[in-house]
Amino acid sequence: MDVTQKIEDLKRYAKLERVLALICAASPLLMLLFDAFSFRDSISAYYSMDQNQIFYVPLTAAAMLFLVNGFVKEKHWYNAWLGVLLAGVILFNHQDWTWPHAVFAFAFFLGNAAVIAFYSRNVPVGIRRIFIVGVLLVLAGWAFRLYSLFWAEWISLLFIAGHYMLDASDRPYRAAERGEGPSLSGVTRQKASTKDP
Repeated sequence: MDVTQKIEDLKRYAKLERVLALICAASPLLMLLFDAFSFRDSISAYYSMDQNQIFYVPLTAAAMLFLVNGFVKEKHWYNAWLGVLLAGVILFNHQDWTWPHAVFAFAFFLGNAAVIAFYSRNVPVGIRRIFIVGVLLVLAGWAFRLYSLFWAEWISLLFIAGHYMLDASDRPYRAAERGEGPSLSGVTRQKASTKDP
């Protein structure tokens, strides 16, 4: 058994992007598990659950990971603002601060959709179209009350998680870095990676 190789594999798996993806994907499931599988109208509604640390801790960790990626590591500038938006979602609960909460939540999910649509690189055009259609279908399903906002938000978090998992993988797909603007084209010239080992 090559211990050095195992340590390197663990370091690669523990990349910030992968941790962020795991938190985004698993947070709603944790809330369900600790709230006796009570399906609430939205993820935000779990702030009032009995064990509300299950709402606050994962989402605060996700906000901090966005902020670290954007401000501290200076990798993806838009993550800094997504972290601020998610912090606003957490700080302003949806009952006492209805409008500020709604603005922060809408901007957070819309911002993530924009990042995946316009700030991802080396994405085949077909995949980009599937993503855009998928986002529109999720919104349409919620607008036509086919499912609650909870499911629309969880699906959106899964899209976000997928983006970060792909960015942390060895695939050509990557998130745009500082200095790179939005791109309507799905495939770009491969840039030398500056990701952490």
